[in-house]
Amino acid sequence: MTYAPLRLEDYDISPTHGFLPSEPPLRRLPDPYYAPWEDIMDRFNQYLLAHHIRRLVRKFLPASIAVPWVAVAEFLQLNPVVCCAGVCHWNWQILDDTADDLMDIDNLGTIHTFSGSLDESWFYLVTTAIEAKCARGLSAILDATAAVERDDMSQVTRSLHQIAYALGEANIILERMYERCDPYVFYWKIREFLAGWENMEEAGLPYGVLYEGVDDTDTFSLDNWNSLFRRFRKYAGGSAAQTPLLQALDIALGIKHFPTGERGPQSSVAEARNKLRAQGVPEPPTVNSYLVQMRDYMPGGHRRFLEDLAATCRIREYVLLECSDSLLHMGTASDPRVLLRQAYNGCVDLIKTFRDKHIMIVSRYIIAPAKNGPMSPQRVAVPESSKLMPPVAYMQAMAKQISRLQSGGRMGGDSLSADPTMYPQTNIAASLKSSEQPVSKCPMQNMLAANTRPKSVTVQVVSEAQDVGRLARKLEDGAVARGTGGTDAIQFLKQVRNETAQTRI
Repeated sequence: MTYAPLRLEDYDISPTHGFLPSEPPLRRLPDPYYAPWEDIMDRFNQYLLAHHIRRLVRKFLPASIAVPWVAVAEFLQLNPVVCCAGVCHWNWQILDDTADDLMDIDNLGTIHTFSGSLDESWFYLVTTAIEAKCARGLSAILDATAAVERDDMSQVTRSLHQIAYALGEANIILERMYERCDPYVFYWKIREFLAGWENMEEAGLPYGVLYEGVDDTDTFSLDNWNSLFRRFRKYAGGSAAQTPLLQALDIALGIKHFPTGERGPQSSVAEARNKLRAQGVPEPPTVNSYLVQMRDYMPGGHRRFLEDLAATCRIREYVLLECSDSLLHMGTASDPRVLLRQAYNGCVDLIKTFRDKHIMIVSRYIIAPAKNGPMSPQRVAVPESSKLMPPVAYMQAMAKQISRLQSGGRMGGDSLSADPTMYPQTNIAASLKSSEQPVSKCPMQNMLAANTRPKSVTVQVVSEAQDVGRLARKLEDGAVARGTGGTDAIQFLKQVRNETAQTRI
């Protein structure tokens, strides 16, 4: 096959922003026709908090959402469901147009979130910033691919160093996840919004979701209910596996991933080299079906880029053929082939490190909260005072006690203490006990009426297990913790990490 250089622009990929759009996404559709939808989104978090969102959706009818959603998804050539592209790639804004680095994570904000929390915004922005910083890595991949065709070893090495630099920045940004996204808030308050309708039997969606106005247009012509159920759609939720960035890096470096739970063919570097010399470029092995499935949640141009890159990129094969067995042990530090091999392995090591960090995040943000369950009942004692506190001062003191309780579970981040209205981790119920008189529903009325403060006042933090949706639930012993994409999260990520490590030369 004749080599033809790839151009990022041909796949709707930005040389400066990577898989993000070159310009900030529109914050609002300008055509007045879309105003009813946009008006809801302007106050979405408030409507959700007041339990009005479902009534508003019903007012418009689900079909008025499903029909245009499916039409837009078909135009973009991806599945109509919440996905990485929707919440991370097309959901950002620049805060300061005069900043030195416009795409620095501290200069970015989200346009919309489901929960309205800072934690959710930060969760998306970490991915957004990684995509932006790795744009140079995509250009370097194409430069290295072209250099392989020219047999320009020094350029291949330089391009690998550029890829490594981008990966180093990605690792630094990923570690910042802990700064402003609390694991408890993510698992119990945010994650259920990112879940799709695949493998969701326990959440009450055994058949998936029927897109009204799209899949039920001829309902009366169906023979039975089973015919209707077959029209229900099952889609995975938003997942990091849906970003084309990591798959592009895997393809560029020749990192192969196999079906989850299966081991690919094991061979030494020498065996791989000899096979390559004897057979030429081998046919690609069976790949991880989940990763291939996740490409259906990427825009069509990005998906085609991965396919065309896989057909043209031969960086790993080039390094294998240039670095002999003796070079692995006896090559001098100044040998260009040694430098090539070191640059290649450096990139592989950085991807492996990135995946180690990802596993740690999944452990802290999904596995641990799922095993621990909602916060157990606790009590915060309010110290006694010999004088009656003014109502405002008393409520401020109570707020500080609650704030200290909740901020104790947070991991770094904003200098401000946790706000119980912003991070509703628990239901707060005031329980005042006094031996002198009964306590009414309004503690302040009791205190003012008696003109004396109760000797002991406690605030009980009540477990809200009964209120937690089934998408966020405590795992029983031996149960599998699934990611929003529907996989066994830890098994999948560990296998992908190990397959990355085995790619070193």
